[in-house]
Amino acid sequence: MGGNNKPLSCSGLQSVSGASGNTYPWLVMGAANLGGGSINLAGMDVRLSDSSGRTIDYLRVGSSVDASEDPTCSSDPDDLPFDTRLSLVGGDSGKFASRSPDGNGEWSLSSGASDGKDSEGNTNDEGVSGPAISVDNVEVFQGETAVFTVTLSANQGSDLLIDFETRDLSAKAGTDYSSETGTIRVSAGDDQATVSVQTFDSGNSDQTEFFVVLSNPRTSAETQFGTFTSQAGIATILPLANRLDRFEVSAPSSASVCIPVEVTIRALDQQGDVVTDYEGQVSLQTTAGSGNWSAAASDVPTGSLAPSPDTDNDGTVSYQFAGADNGTVSLALANATADQLRVVVTGVANGQQGRSAPIQFLENVLVIESADANGLDLVAERDHLFVARAIRRDPANGECGLIPDYDGQVDVKAWLSRSGDDPGGAAPLVDTGASAATPGTAAPSSDNLTLDFNSGLAAFSLITSDVGQYRLNLLDDTSGIVVDADGNPLTVSGQSSLWTVRPDRFDLLVTDNPSAADANGPVFRSAGQTFELVLSAVGAEGSVLPSYGQEGSPQGVTLSHSLLRPAGGEAGILSGTLDVTGTSFSNGEATASNLGWNEVGILELVADNPSYLGVAPAITGQSGAVGRFVPNRFEVVVSSGELAPFCSAGSAFVYSGQPMSWAVVPELSIFAMGPGTYVTSNYTEGGFRKLAAGDVARSEPVTDNVQTYLSGPAYPVTSNLQAGLLSVAAPGKLTYSFSTTDSFTYEKAVDARVPAFSPNMTITVDAIRDSDGVMAPAAPLSVTPFSPLEIRYGRWELENVYGPENVSELFMPFRAEVWNGSRFVEHAADGCSSWATTPIADPELHHALVAGAGSLTTGSGGPLRLEPKGTQGTDTLVWDVPVWFESDQDGDGSLDDPAGLATFGVYRGHDRVIYWQER
Repeated sequence: MGGNNKPLSCSGLQSVSGASGNTYPWLVMGAANLGGGSINLAGMDVRLSDSSGRTIDYLRVGSSVDASEDPTCSSDPDDLPFDTRLSLVGGDSGKFASRSPDGNGEWSLSSGASDGKDSEGNTNDEGVSGPAISVDNVEVFQGETAVFTVTLSANQGSDLLIDFETRDLSAKAGTDYSSETGTIRVSAGDDQATVSVQTFDSGNSDQTEFFVVLSNPRTSAETQFGTFTSQAGIATILPLANRLDRFEVSAPSSASVCIPVEVTIRALDQQGDVVTDYEGQVSLQTTAGSGNWSAAASDVPTGSLAPSPDTDNDGTVSYQFAGADNGTVSLALANATADQLRVVVTGVANGQQGRSAPIQFLENVLVIESADANGLDLVAERDHLFVARAIRRDPANGECGLIPDYDGQVDVKAWLSRSGDDPGGAAPLVDTGASAATPGTAAPSSDNLTLDFNSGLAAFSLITSDVGQYRLNLLDDTSGIVVDADGNPLTVSGQSSLWTVRPDRFDLLVTDNPSAADANGPVFRSAGQTFELVLSAVGAEGSVLPSYGQEGSPQGVTLSHSLLRPAGGEAGILSGTLDVTGTSFSNGEATASNLGWNEVGILELVADNPSYLGVAPAITGQSGAVGRFVPNRFEVVVSSGELAPFCSAGSAFVYSGQPMSWAVVPELSIFAMGPGTYVTSNYTEGGFRKLAAGDVARSEPVTDNVQTYLSGPAYPVTSNLQAGLLSVAAPGKLTYSFSTTDSFTYEKAVDARVPAFSPNMTITVDAIRDSDGVMAPAAPLSVTPFSPLEIRYGRWELENVYGPENVSELFMPFRAEVWNGSRFVEHAADGCSSWATTPIADPELHHALVAGAGSLTTGSGGPLRLEPKGTQGTDTLVWDVPVWFESDQDGDGSLDDPAGLATFGVYRGHDRVIYWQER
């Protein structure tokens, strides 16, 4: 674009979707793609960013920052791992700037590139033979080896050498991985080789990245050979929190030989947290070698059980976890033998194991089951109905059934067995109707609960006020209802499946949120400005659950958002602490004080825990409307426009005193900005734009910036700025166009009789401020239009004429003249001024003026045609001309219209007389 001496300008933010060329490896952005800005090839800054404003690559060309950087553009980018500074020397030009190797090498310039050559048609590896070379991306856990595979498009007949080097991204060499440099060899006949990099068990809880960059592909003879299609392979190092370490297997300590018992399996990492994305296969086996497996009725698994149905009574089965299991599954084990056994779970892929505590299968047992419509989905502050069934297998016929002798009120002992993840909060109330008890965590020394049985069934309610995870134990060792063959009382006990009491929902309260309903609602924050969210885990009745977050695997919340207004707009990016850890909660509440949104509009925040302690369903919560959000600021790119000459038949000019307008109207490209370089697309959607044309405040120029009057003061300019036009150019981008009817006049006065000069005037954009108070911090901004013309001090000149009164016509010449600094000369460049005889004041005593009209040619017009009337005398013709053709004819300090004398009947030729006096 342009030559090497263009003025500083900024192209503004332009989408690469508008590039005129994007065929690999080129991204071509011409003048039209860059908003018409001029680029000085002796100094420029080029930034490539993603949609969030994060820098992908950056190049600065120029001998100094001041010489190359337009201060109206964005500030310096984030640090990059490559050299991004290229100094110009001598006659160098940015036309031939290149990196060797492509994409990551050092920048250099060709010499003597200012001879008009182009850089088109060549890359740094243009014309190089050999295979296409690529490298893959890898993902490993901390402590594992990252193995990058380098692949050739075809195997070769000779060895190929390729250099490699590791470089930091978010991972740091020496802390997260081992820094490596070297050369790999792809042997003849092969098409692959590997680069191995050891990662460290750093304990970092965040996912980090580094990359391997390839360079210098060559033969053993050091001849360049091969071209890169992908040159950098990225390694993602996953924290161990996502790595399977073991399985946890839990089940009741006692079970009935008549009814399947629920066994819960959880995939855990080294920290004991559930690996919620585990999708591996496990084998299950009972130590007794007996039993059949099926899906649990209370929490139906989404994976696959094999065999299914399981009827071989060998205690062995396999289960394939599915993503929807969230790392936890419940299966049912039926065992008709009064055994004591354990369940062993083994990961098929890597052999991780877990085993349950002993499970005693009994002939007589109290089975605790849900009788609630919600099954085992236990929600704090929502009462749940259960039933205790006294079941036995008849020793005589082997049939299972209820024990009818359990009828009426029976006193039992009740207590809780809390899991390792239980937060230790308030215990539930067990209400049987006959009594109520809050069980402790150890078997009581005496009965503490009365169950009201009806033919072997006793109903009770579980009333909860806090989250928790536990089993309910019931023990009848005092009633003597069940006896052995000798009539001795038998103990009858039972333990529930693992109960997980979850929150009902999350309440989300955004501090000071006005909850705007639409684009006219009150302002909350600017895009990118931080705000505070208070999260509460609440029960069904809305009370905060104080133990949430205190679990053995502290339960947190993941935050996301959705766009409410404008409909169909850009959702933007929610930033800040989006993974609110369980340790952040205190008394059931957590505060995220650093949230931010980079867009304009109204959003809704969503909190989610997909499986509380591994149990479905997900716990969610919504904030309702949050906003309204407005832009952070306006950034403005000025296109200063161009003044139009009155006449360009010769050299372009405008007369002093003559109004001039635009050849190219100035434009302000106004970007509604979010944080950094992000443009808020939603500002121009759905009524969220609050900037009107009248909000662009401008000051008219009153003097020229350089030129002065003869007496010294600045040359005055009279301006007439009309209302501009504001339009949407692109999402988040507005264009303010000056009016085509604007006019500017360099005043005509006697004191303005100066030699021709180029106008240099500035319109000041004092402020850009919308009705929400969003401003352009760079204001005031200068709009100094390009002026390819001169201001010239002119006059209209009539020649005095003489002739006999009896000629047919007398001709009076006239012309336009300009001041050249010492005198008036004919203005040969004026081929544009029109003339007509209509405005001539003429007494016509001795002649008649012939009407006429036309335009000047090389500064001259006419001439005027005067037809004598046959009388002698002088007529004075005064031409009422525009002010730019007036001049001080009589030397009195004021401008006058031009006048010419027509004298008839006194002409007798030239009297060559030195002195003539009448006596």
